Amino acid sequence: MVVCILMTVSAAAQKRNTALIRSVLADEGISITLDKPYYFPGDTVRLAIRLEDSTTTASVAPSIAIAGVQLMPAGPDVYTAILPNSVLPGSYRILLNTKRTGGRRVVLETDRVIEIEESQVVERLDKYVAVGPSAGGNDLRTAETLDREHIRGLQVVFLRDSIGPQLGPQFVTITTSVHLRDFTVIQSLERRVVTFRSHEDRELDRAVFIQYRTAYGPYAAISAEELERVLLPFDSLPGWSIIKVRVEPDYTIRIGAYDRSNSITRYFRVRGPAIEIGFSLGIPKVLYDTQAQDTVLYGNTSAMVRFYNVNLESGNRFPVSLGIGTFGVNSPIDVGVGRGGFAVSVFLDVVELVRSFGIEFIKSINAGMELSPFFSIGKRARLLINAQVSLAL
Repeated sequence: MVVCILMTVSAAAQKRNTALIRSVLADEGISITLDKPYYFPGDTVRLAIRLEDSTTTASVAPSIAIAGVQLMPAGPDVYTAILPNSVLPGSYRILLNTKRTGGRRVVLETDRVIEIEESQVVERLDKYVAVGPSAGGNDLRTAETLDREHIRGLQVVFLRDSIGPQLGPQFVTITTSVHLRDFTVIQSLERRVVTFRSHEDRELDRAVFIQYRTAYGPYAAISAEELERVLLPFDSLPGWSIIKVRVEPDYTIRIGAYDRSNSITRYFRVRGPAIEIGFSLGIPKVLYDTQAQDTVLYGNTSAMVRFYNVNLESGNRFPVSLGIGTFGVNSPIDVGVGRGGFAVSVFLDVVELVRSFGIEFIKSINAGMELSPFFSIGKRARLLINAQVSLAL
């Protein structure tokens, strides 16, 4: 009796509600044909259906389980629909809508799916990547000089609306390096991030971001804020060091040829002190001695502490520097009666003068002319004119 009552209640409920039937339609004698094995966002889907019982064809209408997509008739048993650009990659099942006896609407879920793949075309970086709040220089000569606090505020900004509407995610590598005057690299950091064109919906953007972050292991550490901008961290910023920021597509993700022209490089200079102190070891050659008759045995070495005036915009040292130390010795401290001594140096650095015109030499090498008041033990003071090549330490 209990079983009979339950069956009666169940039958009554079925008459009052729309039924959702899940079945494999191979047994229904219905075939579904797609014009492509896979599609991209924005593509047109063309779908054809065929029923063994042609008298029921008109009562069957296909649909796709994608919000906002509606298949429209394009001929006998043929339907088309345009996929939205915002559709996420994945498999979407094809449904059949029909009516059965009594006017009940029945949705049949088939075993056929539409495969949507993400478009992965590399956009030109100069269209959507900028470095801010300062633009920087395109090469070392045009490097922009900034204070340390401004350097620490540098960031790579993604202009997401400038990415093509059907280009898919853009995987980017950002390499930041810090170079000393002699081009020695003291810090290098690489960041790998992903961005994409905004869908104008924060929730959808976040869902897409999580999908990419989950699918690509190297990006698991990025945050949603980095879709818009990436801060550039620096551990050390010595005075007058050079900051190099390079942005390029991440070809460890991409499949295809490496396009070296599709990159952005910017240079910045860290503003340092106006007066720098250095140490130099030189090889002098005396050209003129005001006390030549009072013979001094000059050695081939000079060791001096030097003071340099630095241009606060270009970072170049003024080519004339002041130094004080030992001169004409065989070693930096080999000073005795009649051999070597102490000198004050006014040095015209020809190499530094050439550097000011943008012609680069090895930063640690200097060469030029020197005017030196010279003081020797047991000998008269004198004024020397020298040629000198030195190594700046």
